[in-house]
Amino acid sequence: MVILISVFSGVSISDIARVGYVPFILAVVVSLARLVVQVIRFRVILTGFTIDSKPDMGGLAIARMGSEFVALSTPALVGGEFVRAAWLAGKGVVGGKALWISYFEVVLEVYVSSVLGLISAAYALSRGATVLASTIFAVVLIVVIGYSIFFLIPAIRGIPKVPGRLFRFAGIFIGETRAARLEKTVQMGAVDFSLAAHAILRRDILPTIVYSLVLTVIQALMSGVVLWIILNAAGLSIDLFSSTLVAYGTMAIAALPISIGGSGLTEIAVASYLFSVYEFSSWTAVVLWRIASFQVVLGVSGIAFLLLVHRATKNSQRSSRN
Repeated sequence: MVILISVFSGVSISDIARVGYVPFILAVVVSLARLVVQVIRFRVILTGFTIDSKPDMGGLAIARMGSEFVALSTPALVGGEFVRAAWLAGKGVVGGKALWISYFEVVLEVYVSSVLGLISAAYALSRGATVLASTIFAVVLIVVIGYSIFFLIPAIRGIPKVPGRLFRFAGIFIGETRAARLEKTVQMGAVDFSLAAHAILRRDILPTIVYSLVLTVIQALMSGVVLWIILNAAGLSIDLFSSTLVAYGTMAIAALPISIGGSGLTEIAVASYLFSVYEFSSWTAVVLWRIASFQVVLGVSGIAFLLLVHRATKNSQRSSRN
């Protein structure tokens, strides 16, 4: 999509050179540093919810970065939490709790990005970009409602027990023995998930929540820094907070499950936001920002994912021999 946009918008090497290679490199460094912040936050959450856990930092970093590749490779930026949950389960964390730890990280990102998205929509509306603001507001509202329902019910009331008749019905197709094992796994996983979710109401978990929230805000600001560096180099005088609002306003639109990683949709959204709100048009800046914030991160996290798969395969082969 970046290549297509570059071709059809007329972005050339000389255009990129005018923006500057140094700002682009700085933007790449900040994007990669953002991955490091995600690793640190994952460790904070893991150690907070599993007090006796002492994860290997190298393995944890590979797992977190590898899971980011999966998230960036899906239309709705989801799936990374399941990779992290599988890695945690392999480290001895019970399935339901492993899923909750991974899901809790997503919830933090959703709420922080939603707040920034709503502020972004309000600012766009004040500048007369009604259609753009309405789109951002609608998407953010749907995401917040969906995640709040899935987040608050387990934390306050627990996950309702799955009716046994569903597993008995499944037994017709997969056999009663397999259906019984499936029922036991699902029901135990639901209980573990609910207990782990309910733990956020404990006072001793509060520091973990605060530290994780602070790291999530830092991560959000770093996303704004990446765009801020590119836009200022391209000629738009914009402050850090405003560039963060631009980034998260367009990220809200990119959450629509239309293309892989929001490719195409994200570039059009940020270009529309910049033109509608700031009357600034530069496809060169959009392309450079997208490469620095997405393509480079996709490549690095993809290498981490391959390492993660390689390690999992080796461990599986070793277990089968034993």
